Order: sequence, then structure tokens, then C-alpha cells
Amino acid sequence: MKVLGIVGSPRKNGTTDTVVQKVLEGAAESGAETEIIYINDLNFKGCQGCGFCNVMPECKIKDEMTGVYTKIEEADGFVFGAPIYFLQFSGQMRLFLDRCYALVDADLKPRIPVGKKAMIVRSQGDPEKASYENVSDEFADVLKTYLGMEIKDGLVVAGFDLPRDVVKDTELLESAKQAGLHLMD
Repeated sequence: MKVLGIVGSPRKNGTTDTVVQKVLEGAAESGAETEIIYINDLNFKGCQGCGFCNVMPECKIKDEMTGVYTKIEEADGFVFGAPIYFLQFSGQMRLFLDRCYALVDADLKPRIPVGKKAMIVRSQGDPEKASYENVSDEFADVLKTYLGMEIKDGLVVAGFDLPRDVVKDTELLESAKQAGLHLMD
């Protein structure tokens, strides 16, 4: 069993990353092999809209996303984490998701095995947890509709302005760990 963390924040060990790491810690305790991908560290281009993947089962662009596609196909579970920037997930996560279009065939059906488990971690400075619920919902819809994933859980990390303040919220971090323990249930 493999669980892949995909972090769309440019801040390693920041709020989003800290919570994703806690979820992965829980998944590891439940017996999963875990790995984390920092989108900001990848060297890749955005989707070019060329249509190549509509006729061929791959992306025409050969960059660091090529290896990530293999990891996505092999993983059983996912923890997608991103901060809210300008009312939407970070540009890193949007760029990543756009490139996942290559995992969909011309009929908009998943090319990867369906039924993979996923959860979404959304971090935001706004303390009102419901403020950006639509962002998580839209992201979840893409994962379910086009990649055939089952959304197991979601965590909203709200009201933290400084990257390391989240470590003081032991209740939140325990909830993240518990989510990871039960991700593959």
C-alpha cells in the first residue's frame, strides 16, 4: 500500500506541509509506504492544450511530470495539500492538476485505476473555515470525476498566519494523524 503526499505550497515545513506530513505519519503507522512530492521542486511546464494525450496514452511533454505520472498510477492513496492564494489553490497546485489531464482519455475517463483514496488539506489565513469550501469542493470534483478517486476526508487549516504556528495546535495535528491512519479504510 502506497500513499503519496502532493504539496502545492512553496514553503517546505510551512503550514500546509506540516499537516500533510502528519497525515502521512498516520498512514505510515497504519502500514503504508509513504512519499511526498513538493510541486514547487519539480521542473515542469503547464499543459499546452495540444491534444496529444487525447490520441496517445501519455503527455507529449517530457519533463519531471513524466515520473510523477508513474507514481500516481502506482499509489493507492493521496494527500493533496495546498494553501489558498488569491481565493484559489496555489498556482503550483493548479499547474499540477492541469498536467494531470494526461491521465484522462479522449472520453474524459481515467487512464489510471479507479477507486484510489484521497484527501485534501486546505490551508488559509482566514480563520473562517467555510470561506473557501468551494475551492476544496471543485478540486474534489476533478479528482472524483476525471481520476476516479474516492475522497475520504478533508482538513481545513484556518487562521495561521506564520508558517510554523500550526505546530502549536496539537489537536489539529492529532486530527491529521488520525485521518492518515484511516485514509485507506
